[in-house]
Amino acid sequence: MTEERTAPDSPTDPVPSDGVHPQAATWRNGLTAVTALLAAALIIRGPGDFTDLHWTVQALAGALLLAGFALLARAVLLAVTAAAAPLADSAARSVATVKRFAVAGLGLVGLTVLGGWLVPAAPAPANLIQLTYDHGIICGLVSLEPDGYVTVLPDPGQPANRITAKARTLVPISSIHGMTEVGVCEPPATLPTPAP
Repeated sequence: MTEERTAPDSPTDPVPSDGVHPQAATWRNGLTAVTALLAAALIIRGPGDFTDLHWTVQALAGALLLAGFALLARAVLLAVTAAAAPLADSAARSVATVKRFAVAGLGLVGLTVLGGWLVPAAPAPANLIQLTYDHGIICGLVSLEPDGYVTVLPDPGQPANRITAKARTLVPISSIHGMTEVGVCEPPATLPTPAP
């Protein structure tokens, strides 16, 4: 009886996956679900956590989110390729790469969202009011206390000029001719003549 010997497998023949292909399919399904869930959460939630931040921080956060989602999308595509790969060795290498891309992408998205929560908000601009009253124009932060008066307080961030409040000033409400909200205390081109 002669023993038949088969030729050794060529390198292009499929090798049993030993669990690599199911692992790649699991990564594919899991990453697709996580990426879709994160994208949906960020779309539904909106940019609310980032709107109060300085525009440079908003731009950086947008770039980091874009990079994080690009890494996650690349990981999903690699997992799809690994699940369909005919060779176990190439599938195993692809799964290792998928893990690296997934960790990097999730890390970027997570750090960006965490940073949006922890970075202090940009200071809100002061509501400066320019008051025209019997004695001219004065500009500063306004309070309605005490009764019957408007209190004009100096804003240290404003340039010193002839209408900027230099100290706490009480203006009787009856003497006010007009109030305008301004971004900066600047004297108008012509100042009204004060009442005698």
